[in-house]
Amino acid sequence: MKSTQLDARLRSAALLVRQGAVFADVGTDHAHLPIFLLKAGVIGRAVLSDINEGPLLSAKENAEANGLSDRVELVLTDGVRGLGGKGITDYAICGMGGELIADIIASGEHLFDTGVRLILQPMTRQAHLRRELCRLGFEILEERYSFADGRYYLTMLAEYCGESSEIDDITAELGFSYAEETAAEYVGYLTAKLASYTSQIAGKRRGGVDASGDERIAGAIQKMISSVKEKDL
Repeated sequence: MKSTQLDARLRSAALLVRQGAVFADVGTDHAHLPIFLLKAGVIGRAVLSDINEGPLLSAKENAEANGLSDRVELVLTDGVRGLGGKGITDYAICGMGGELIADIIASGEHLFDTGVRLILQPMTRQAHLRRELCRLGFEILEERYSFADGRYYLTMLAEYCGESSEIDDITAELGFSYAEETAAEYVGYLTAKLASYTSQIAGKRRGGVDASGDERIAGAIQKMISSVKEKDL
């Protein structure tokens, strides 16, 4: 039996999957997350989907190596198309850009069903994804942060609530909350974001471009870093 170990990034997603969930791993790649959840007894079966045949073949081989072939369903599809009607309760959409994740959610009517939860891990455009989730009527229930391979990651848990809302730029960048046990990772995540804004501001100033909007967000990030350090570190 082949062992499956998760790095901190995928463990952060695994923690948000409900016990007994019917789980879908969208863009599954090697299926490390669903295999871990199946072997740990968190879930009983999993749907593994990908837009390309290569990753699905890797997922199939890994499931076979772990003796789990009879507990997984492989689906070749774009995003979540064709995954409705399978009783899926928890969808993980990880390892993609925030804009693509938002597009996938908007195109999947079954993601708006009562009781369905989304575990989302945007590699980029996190602020965009937060805005779109709120606009589409989702509530962000939890936000966790992790550090793996020299990079900080955000993982969000969201559920449709039916109340569309607009959020400002600062909320979109800072998020709504952070799990206390990931406070250090949140500070690291914000510190990297602050460095990016600082670079943008310097570039705009050199080019004679108004940087006041970026300066306002950078100031809010710095205040949040100080607040988290004082409260939880």
